[in-house]
Amino acid sequence: MNLKFRAKDYKSDDSFESAEYEYFGNETEGWEIKRNGQPYLHLGPGYIPLKTISCGVCSTDIDRRFLPFPLPQIIGHEVLAEGLGENQGKQFVVEINDTYEARGDQNPDQFCKEGIPTHSPERRVLGIDRLPGGFGPYILAPIHAAISLEGVSPKAAVLMEPFAAALQAILASPPKPGDHVAVLGPRRLGSLILAALASYRKTNKSDFRITAITRHDHLVTLSKSMGADAVVDLRKTDISNLKDQFDIVYDTTSTTSGFESAIQIAKREVHLKTTNGQIMAGIAHLTELVVDELSILPYSDANARFHWKKENRHNQNVFLFPGVSESIKENLKKQFTVFEGSASDAENILNSEKFSNHLPRFDLVVVSNPEELSLAIRPNPNHENSLVRPRGAILVDTNNENKWSEETKLVSKFFSEGKEIHSSRCGDFHMAISLLRDNPEITKALETNLISHRFSSDQLELAYATAKDPSSVKVVVDFN
Repeated sequence: MNLKFRAKDYKSDDSFESAEYEYFGNETEGWEIKRNGQPYLHLGPGYIPLKTISCGVCSTDIDRRFLPFPLPQIIGHEVLAEGLGENQGKQFVVEINDTYEARGDQNPDQFCKEGIPTHSPERRVLGIDRLPGGFGPYILAPIHAAISLEGVSPKAAVLMEPFAAALQAILASPPKPGDHVAVLGPRRLGSLILAALASYRKTNKSDFRITAITRHDHLVTLSKSMGADAVVDLRKTDISNLKDQFDIVYDTTSTTSGFESAIQIAKREVHLKTTNGQIMAGIAHLTELVVDELSILPYSDANARFHWKKENRHNQNVFLFPGVSESIKENLKKQFTVFEGSASDAENILNSEKFSNHLPRFDLVVVSNPEELSLAIRPNPNHENSLVRPRGAILVDTNNENKWSEETKLVSKFFSEGKEIHSSRCGDFHMAISLLRDNPEITKALETNLISHRFSSDQLELAYATAKDPSSVKVVVDFN
């Protein structure tokens, strides 16, 4: 099959430019992609061509220039598409991760074998990392990432990717009975987290309260329609009056000030869901923390056993930075295989025979200061590999507050009080589709309330600018 078309590439200066693309190949033999007549990307077998119907604009698109992936690129990953060739007449939503598993490759890497295929370092990401995205008229989707759309309306389907991501936050940080949780910034993803919380509460017959926190009139109304029990308007209530009021705060603001507010008002946990690629509260690489779905926890014996609830595994290998106290070192050595040293020492260990035929990450990394924390997430500017396994934890030795700078004191105090930071990324489309089928009132709320603006594909720049405006909620680009 040969598909030739023009699309608008996103550039590092936050602008768009027109480019000519050509996809040539097929599912069994692979694909060659050319951009302006020059080789752009070679894909092996396992991809099917789809025609874009519509694509949502999200916070990641708006902050794409800050992410550590090459530009220019056709961005956009919240895709509703229709099949071509033998899939003609079928509609699909598309999971964004291009992995061995998604392509049906019979030779998976260690990450796939460990049950975390979406964290494979070799993955590409639709509309984010190399793989052309949904702001173009055609995409190439890994065959198992194209999910047939049955039982959910197309109006709600264009929201499937962000709704699945919202649901992932609830599964990673589920409210406990009697909790009072808050969604900070209930706009694009935040309103979907409200919907996911409401549907999770109903499906599981749970008992917890949901509050939305905003400073915009239209989001006050939206939050109530999406399932919030109460709304706090920050134009009327100072954030300082909310200190330690909420057991879990789901931060979807994508701002430094929002993250700092979340740290102040959380009683037990901040779940970081959106970031902006920048240093926040003096901590670097929090965007990468979310990409890897890592957690940052104060050191304790219980937290040394941390793993995601749906994972059936036990921590074995632990890395300690030099500043960690001797008492913690001795305690961990009684329970785990412990390695010590600098970030470069850690990388050498992971590349050594000790980790051959093993996931090349530590289960836990223990740090004593902000610099070590940042290095645990991204130790080397030449690659995107963390020292700690995806969905693993970085433990903070809270006996070293004097090592934290003035700009990081807010976070230091947060950990010293026993509080935690968790994060999550994309979610399970099959689970999201099932939940929407089981909760038609939530589906109706999404269809009715969430999409605030629709633009044709030739108005992409206007759609992008509108999505940046706080008066919008969800902006969608439609292809004829």
